[in-house]
Amino acid sequence: MKERRILFALTALLLIALLVQCSCAVWASEDARNIYIGDVITLRVSSRENSAEELKGKFKAFEIVEFKDENGEYLVSLRTFEIGEHKILLGDKEIVINIQSTLNDIQRESIFEGDTAVTEPGYLFHWDVLFYISAGVFILSGGYVLINSLLKGRIAALSPHQVFLQRSGALSVENDDYFVDLTFYFKEYLGSLYQCRIIGKTSAEIMNVLKGINPLGNMLPGINKWLTECDRLKFTGVNVSLATKKEHYEALLQISEKIEKMNAQGEATA
Repeated sequence: MKERRILFALTALLLIALLVQCSCAVWASEDARNIYIGDVITLRVSSRENSAEELKGKFKAFEIVEFKDENGEYLVSLRTFEIGEHKILLGDKEIVINIQSTLNDIQRESIFEGDTAVTEPGYLFHWDVLFYISAGVFILSGGYVLINSLLKGRIAALSPHQVFLQRSGALSVENDDYFVDLTFYFKEYLGSLYQCRIIGKTSAEIMNVLKGINPLGNMLPGINKWLTECDRLKFTGVNVSLATKKEHYEALLQISEKIEKMNAQGEATA
């Protein structure tokens, strides 16, 4: 029954996407550039009311990437991986920096505002094309459901840790999305192990959820350190070597093994 719902849902989503794409054009407003987690923000501060150390203290909520004293002005480059609004008071001026998550843009529930200007004539929709596309989706979706059903029994027999090792170990370190996929499988592992919803959340939101899981008390600093470093490698655009990727994966394996040992000891005590 669940597989049938997935099949119909995929087809319905495709139909909606095709109809929306063929019937209207959406123009997104680019009046201002959003600031996202990991973005480097550069500020030029001309005020000399504060010393260099005092000025750095005002930006303690940020990571200071670069700090320069140029011809009577301070050039400060900042970034942070925490979403939310930050207010900094410099003299008689207040600077407001609103850090947004890329997830908020992707998971938008409201409709984008369109342009009221006259657009090009609408596209003549061919229903026969839609039929063939829908048939293709049915075939692909049906194949997915069939394969998933055949593998379901074998995967269900594996523990969350075994599934995590199997999927994370199959990732290629040469893939550009390596850290994205690795983080996803780690979230999936913790979610299955402790029956919590953390997929789709930022690192800060994940840590807030994990703080409520008592067995993880001693593990939280290590998990937070790993997630923070992973965010830096994912969002700053730095060139990461294969050796660094493998080293970060080994650190994650050590965390998962400690969690498994801790859970085993807890079950033995119980």
